[in-house]
Amino acid sequence: MNNKNKLSPVLMVVTVFTMVTYIAFINPPLGVALAVGVAVATLAWTVLRDR
Repeated sequence: MNNKNKLSPVLMVVTVFTMVTYIAFINPPLGVALAVGVAVATLAWTVLRDR
C-alpha cells in the first residue's frame, strides 16, 4: 500500500472524529448517539471486511 492509499483512511477517521466531537459539544445526547453509531458501523465494517 503506497502513502496515498494510507492517507485516505486516516483523513476520513480524523474528519469523522472531529465532526462527532464538535456535535457532541453542541448537543451532548446527539453526539453520544452519533459516536455509538460510528462505533457500530466501524465494528460491522471490520467484521465484514475480513470475510
